[in-house]
Amino acid sequence: MSTSTAPTESLQLPERALLLHIGLMKTGTTSLQNAAAALRPQLLAQGVRYPGTKVNHRSAVNDFMGHSWGWDTTPVEGAWRRLRAEIDADTDHRVWIGHEFAANADDATAARWRQELGERAHAVVTLRNYGSILPSLWQQMTKEGERLEFEPWLRGVLSDDPDHELRSFRDRIDQGRVVTRWAEAFGPEHVTVVVVDKSTPELLFDAFESMLALEPGLLRTAKLDGKASNRGMSLEEAELLRRLNLKLRKQLTWLEYCKWLRDSASTAVLRWRRTGDHDTRLVLPTWAAEIAEARASSHVEQIVASGVRVVGDLAPLRAPVRSAEDPPLRSDVVPIDAAVEAILGVIRQGRREEDRLATAREEIAQLEATAKDRRRAGPALSDASGRELVRALGSRVKRRLRRG
Repeated sequence: MSTSTAPTESLQLPERALLLHIGLMKTGTTSLQNAAAALRPQLLAQGVRYPGTKVNHRSAVNDFMGHSWGWDTTPVEGAWRRLRAEIDADTDHRVWIGHEFAANADDATAARWRQELGERAHAVVTLRNYGSILPSLWQQMTKEGERLEFEPWLRGVLSDDPDHELRSFRDRIDQGRVVTRWAEAFGPEHVTVVVVDKSTPELLFDAFESMLALEPGLLRTAKLDGKASNRGMSLEEAELLRRLNLKLRKQLTWLEYCKWLRDSASTAVLRWRRTGDHDTRLVLPTWAAEIAEARASSHVEQIVASGVRVVGDLAPLRAPVRSAEDPPLRSDVVPIDAAVEAILGVIRQGRREEDRLATAREEIAQLEATAKDRRRAGPALSDASGRELVRALGSRVKRRLRRG
């Protein structure tokens, strides 16, 4: 089955359209978000608002859906209200929002998104080969605290047991059901699927530029490093983080984990290290590849039946992936340079914390000195004129009345 890319002019969304990119995870979402955030002024100049000040709209999306991110956390209250206020205030531009956590919506929540955003909203789903997503998703979850080795995690996600503890991971990458759900909620004419494939790497950015009427090539001008593009990790890199998770998961809060591991150790490895001869690429076992291929074929049939607009070729979604009868699925050895970069990342984070503390101490000292100078410079009560005393007394009375 093959579906060709729609002509550029047919992709363009109406003026003042709201593009809601719901992911899925590991389909180039991080690259898109970092490019959009880095180019906010350029986007606005070309008629597109990417609201907020952060890289993505994760907090607002989770707040709307009532979801939290990380263990023992709650949604960021008011995050969606603030984002919605900025969207409503702009009556001239197309708007681009989203985060891959939106794809975790159930049927009722997808319908609520439609009710919230109205007729101007258009949902965009980015997809890639189902089998290739599995190693990438495990790596991503490892960066967010996952402690299971790849093989037991894989067996759980590919299980048909509806009550399996990893059912949520299976549901969030059920491409056929996700597309069908949003087509039913928004109407198929308001949903676009963009197929991400290594044979057409330019298609992802091109599709978003066409939908938003941006100058061709604009998004590629953003400079993205390994962290910003969220490159895949080797088995050894992922195992390093997983072993740290085993030791630290119960000792750290989620915010502490993000500070010292997710945003320091793993970020440093992705940003500064390049995989080499000592790294092992994660490959699916044959049994897993067979299940993935069968599911992918079912997904493609559901996508075609949904009636949504498809950009790209659907064939790569269900193409066989590289597999082996008994591939390496765990590692007891970590390349030294990976460990070094992880340690350096934590040290850099510590230095940043020290710099923040030093700056805060300086600001407090300045405030205290200013307050002390003002106290010294103020007129003594015995030196104050009658008019000054009356004015001061009147101010105090007014303050007390307001408090009362």
